[in-house]
Amino acid sequence: MPIDKNWSSFTMQNLKIIRNVFGVYELGNRNGVVIYIGSGKLHDRLTHWKSSSNPCIKQATNFRYEELYSDERCRQREESLLVDFKRRHGRLPECNDRIG
Repeated sequence: MPIDKNWSSFTMQNLKIIRNVFGVYELGNRNGVVIYIGSGKLHDRLTHWKSSSNPCIKQATNFRYEELYSDERCRQREESLLVDFKRRHGRLPECNDRIG
């Protein structure tokens, strides 16, 4: 099941309020399509991707996340999100497939 939260604009202003706790996140394009699923310390990872020059990630205009507080739970939830996405769409999100 995807992250059950509304999308927020993927801006540095919005990232300032994200706590640096373990969690999972989805990056979406302007059409609300998930283009990347990731996990880790939320503030660190999201600000990393926001400042990235990766052309695939540059498409991201929205994000949503879940706080999980445990690295192990993050990895499990990320794997679950990726498996579910692949089951529903027949492929990984565009940027997960390109980045590896």
